[in-house]
Amino acid sequence: MTSRLYPYYVVACLMLASALSFLDRLVLALLIDPIRADLALSDSEVSLLVGAAFATCYVGFAFVFGRWVDLHGRRNAVVVGITLWSLATAACGLANSFGKMFAARAAVGVGEASLNPAAYSMIADYFPTERRGVAMAIYACGASMGGGLAILLGGLVVQWAMDTRPCLPLMCGAEPWQIVFVVIGLPGVLVALLFALTVREPPRRYAPSEAEHPPTYGEIWQHLRRNARVFLPMFTGYAFLAVSGYAFSVWGPAYFMRLHGLSPAAVGLLFGIGYGGFGTLGVLLGGMICDRLHRIDAPVVVTIGAIILQAPLFIAAYLLGSTMLAIISFVGGMFAASMVAGMQAAMVQSLSPSRMRGMMAALYGTVVTIAGLGIAPTVTALLSDHLFDGPMGIGKALAVTTAGALALAMILIVAGRAGAAALATRLQGAQPDGA
Repeated sequence: MTSRLYPYYVVACLMLASALSFLDRLVLALLIDPIRADLALSDSEVSLLVGAAFATCYVGFAFVFGRWVDLHGRRNAVVVGITLWSLATAACGLANSFGKMFAARAAVGVGEASLNPAAYSMIADYFPTERRGVAMAIYACGASMGGGLAILLGGLVVQWAMDTRPCLPLMCGAEPWQIVFVVIGLPGVLVALLFALTVREPPRRYAPSEAEHPPTYGEIWQHLRRNARVFLPMFTGYAFLAVSGYAFSVWGPAYFMRLHGLSPAAVGLLFGIGYGGFGTLGVLLGGMICDRLHRIDAPVVVTIGAIILQAPLFIAAYLLGSTMLAIISFVGGMFAASMVAGMQAAMVQSLSPSRMRGMMAALYGTVVTIAGLGIAPTVTALLSDHLFDGPMGIGKALAVTTAGALALAMILIVAGRAGAAALATRLQGAQPDGA
């Protein structure tokens, strides 16, 4: 493989890892009702499995892996992470109580905390600034493809397991949802092996004025403190975008099954086409627009446009009585929302010195995960349980969560735009030619 093509091969491997992580993370959304019935849980308790169990450990270990990324090899961090989250996903299939499921989901969070800090840092070192938009969009396709694949494959596997009641080794008599976790989790070990054998650690790109050694915690804190007027609105604004995104990822399947009567297989097809197909097109379009704008604040400009497009589409999808119109609006919303996927990574890179990218990605991932998985599923479930008459009120709960989150995201990102552009310009000016 030529040296010119190899960086794209690495991005493709990282995209595969990202797709796998979202597959393992989001397949639970398709299994909410059978798990809720078998383990006798409420929507609020299920939301803890979807969100808090995963998010707590993801947040805690993001900084561990972020520091590892800045100090040591990034490839090995990814290999360890993929192996751990894949085995933990399979372990979800062995759980027969809330406590065991909570522990397995927590282990998935530990493993997945490795990926973004390592990927953000590796891609920034493999690609110069002017080509990072598309590179990050390709990586971000893993989220849309993985999310769509999770629901598509999950729907098919659930239907297969329900129809055939297969007897897997050591799992005869297991419930269909338990089989889904095992079948989806174990292949990830092969992806970890592929990464270990074929991906090389890239040399780090340092600015001329930048010391070629990992930053101390004091230096990271000083960078954050000096630029607090940039990081606070930008990171918080993107976090509210995550609230909207995880709300539809977690509760969207249940909404279409409960209120529109779709089967798991039909929901799988809807998400496979909408999230995996149109979502992936949205990610790539966002990356191409970003690179063609030739503006230092291009990621933020694309993000603002995506918010304006997605807000009315999602709200309409959750409130429309017509199944067909709800599906069309939902798919359109996923397309617009996915345009942001590569932009958030490009934004973090542009606001971070090279030697701090691992820790800055960990910090960003922490903020977004707390909001997206730690808050969004539970807030939506609480609204449904206590304000909108229980499980059948999930559509209204989704509409309220989405409207509030996107409004706050728009206000904060617009407020931080000028400061972010100034900081990115200052950091880019310190980069060597071609970096």
